[in-house]
Amino acid sequence: MNSKSQILSELIATGAKKTPNKVAFKSAEGKITYQELESKSNQLANWLVENQVKKGDRVGILIEKNIYTSFAVYGILKAGAVLVALDPNQPAERLDSIIADCNIKIILTIPTHQRIINKIDTQELLLVGSDPGVSWENLFRLASDSPLDLEIKPSDLAYILYTSGSTGEPKGIVHSHASGLAYARQSALLYEVSENDIIGNVASLHFDQSTFGYFSAIYACCTTYIFGTSELVMLGSFCEAVRTNGISILYSVPSLFISLVEGGFDLDFPSVRWIKYGGESFPAIKLNELLSKAPKAKLSNVYGPAEVNQCTYFTITEPIEPEKEVPIGQVWDNTSYLILDKEDQPVAQGEQGELLVHSITMMSGYWNNDRLNEKSFYIDTKEGKEIKYYRTGDFVYLNKSNELVFVGRMDRQVKISGYRIELGAIEQVLIKCPEVKDVAVFTCKSNGIRELCAAIVPKESSLDTDSLRKRLLKLLPKTSIPKHFFEVQSLPHSGNGKVHYQKLEKQFSN
Repeated sequence: MNSKSQILSELIATGAKKTPNKVAFKSAEGKITYQELESKSNQLANWLVENQVKKGDRVGILIEKNIYTSFAVYGILKAGAVLVALDPNQPAERLDSIIADCNIKIILTIPTHQRIINKIDTQELLLVGSDPGVSWENLFRLASDSPLDLEIKPSDLAYILYTSGSTGEPKGIVHSHASGLAYARQSALLYEVSENDIIGNVASLHFDQSTFGYFSAIYACCTTYIFGTSELVMLGSFCEAVRTNGISILYSVPSLFISLVEGGFDLDFPSVRWIKYGGESFPAIKLNELLSKAPKAKLSNVYGPAEVNQCTYFTITEPIEPEKEVPIGQVWDNTSYLILDKEDQPVAQGEQGELLVHSITMMSGYWNNDRLNEKSFYIDTKEGKEIKYYRTGDFVYLNKSNELVFVGRMDRQVKISGYRIELGAIEQVLIKCPEVKDVAVFTCKSNGIRELCAAIVPKESSLDTDSLRKRLLKLLPKTSIPKHFFEVQSLPHSGNGKVHYQKLEKQFSN
């Protein structure tokens, strides 16, 4: 364990001294040892500083599921800069918005993403790994691999993750070296990560689940396997990669594990000892199937918005009653919580309220958004001491076993496959489409899986859903495009004149 490290950028140097020849990251395309990663990340850090990157400057990473992300992440951190994870699957307009919001001047990418690079505004950008720009080969040929002597403090900013809201101004979640390292340490200890483990990294870098593979694994001096996109599409290849690489811990959204269960794959992996899931609810029936199909593995429900990295845990040791919700469990170390009503008063045990969390893994705040920061935090004063809590916006209650149980979102924001999606924002985009007269966006369950849906009143006699879907691909992230379009003559309304979303959900589920 890298227990003496004070900042995230020190983790690689410590690992390189301890186990220089051990593989730090690998994928189907290649691998990189701790010593090689130390050298390459130092070279990138030197190159960034030589190109006027100063402490606190934001540098973008536009790389999808590739070991290049490993030295990109740690090179930026070693330069004292702040990494901003950019999703190559986002529309160019959204990427331009994030780049402008963070005043990014340099983007690290790979030739595979040349198409999206060609679409974004690159006039003021210095690019690495694309045309035009500096090739990685030239960078590594010219830059020094000597460690930089920079004063980087635990309180300094380390990375920014943008929420996947569908429209409007994106929200950048800012974490410091202290909060990122606290997460790495606490998750490594909680899940007993050792040097012998191989972490299966499913999530892309812009998704907060990736911090387990990029930070926690390196804290524990073990190996991270980065699954490629094809391995996550062809689930037979995914299973083969798990076996071939001896992966011991898997962490992903429930939809991946549900697909594996429904696909009839052999999940009794000899090496997998822990399966973690989070980002959305896992239907008890499917969870029980996974429990029986992977008898050697512990199963854990992980809860925590990206704003706090993680804050609760619950390990499933026996089948769950089908009608019951799986608890999100108890808060982990160095964390406290409140459950408050609408008047910010504590609720009684068993009553629902908003979950507020204080943790050493909590974000510094939202980037460049004072209004949202004021709204998102609550100051509790006890014995003259002020404690800052993050308002999760999630309804929970405390059950008789003193376990937290998630009930739902306070607003109309939902999570689908781990992505945070605002239903009202999707409606705002759809209503502007010429073929749409009226619309309601909601979620419904299909075979226990929650999916994104839209009920549309068309302006013409019928709706061309294929044409509409193509239009939306230019306006929304793929994760925010409804999976199902239902053509209706009118939308149902409740007594107060508002759209009756529950009625739509009930009507179109299954």
